[in-house]
Amino acid sequence: MLSIPQEEQELNKLTGNSEMLYAQIVERIRMWIMKGYIKEGEALPSERELAQLFNVSRMPVSQAIKILEFLGVVKYIRGKGVCVQQIDIKHLLNNIGFLVLNPQSGLKDLLEAREAIELQAVRLAAQRRTKNDLDMMEDALLEMERNITMKKDVSNASIRFHTAIIVAAGNDVIVKVNEFLMALLLFSRQKSLREIAQQDIALCSHKRIYQAIKEQNADEAVREMLEHLRELKT
Repeated sequence: MLSIPQEEQELNKLTGNSEMLYAQIVERIRMWIMKGYIKEGEALPSERELAQLFNVSRMPVSQAIKILEFLGVVKYIRGKGVCVQQIDIKHLLNNIGFLVLNPQSGLKDLLEAREAIELQAVRLAAQRRTKNDLDMMEDALLEMERNITMKKDVSNASIRFHTAIIVAAGNDVIVKVNEFLMALLLFSRQKSLREIAQQDIALCSHKRIYQAIKEQNADEAVREMLEHLRELKT
């Protein structure tokens, strides 16, 4: 395991925003690279080792690695692990922090990007969806309905529904871009779905989107998705 000062490992776990731990991990790894603790071409510690180092579960570590991979800071190399890219990344490292560490500052841009991705995805999903795709969407809707009734968190079910649409679009690039956007927008989903009234509205919107996809009505699916995203940002 790397020899890293204790103060470089500690995360702020007292903010009440546990979903933002991944952003702090991105910042720590970014600083490790810039300070030379990990050099270009060298492998990062494994997810398990990083989780132990930060004293967190592997989930935020995995999210952080995905973001760094998407941004081109690190790359998986077979037989070696996740390595720092052997390119001039100083400019990138200096400029990614504003978006990852303070998502609210770039939230408008993120939501606009998400709208563009999801509108195209729902159109393609209406054209290409399979029975299995519809089953995945319906299962997410049933979970969301159950959780609302039981007064449980519905954000994961909502994510499952939107992800099922992305998968049904059948476009690998859209899938990868969506993974990145969802990591950054997770906190906004959880915030916007806290109110029971919003949960009911979101469920109704999801059901209308599902029906349009099922009927392969692409224009209606796009219209319903656009209304959903602009009303709830969920």
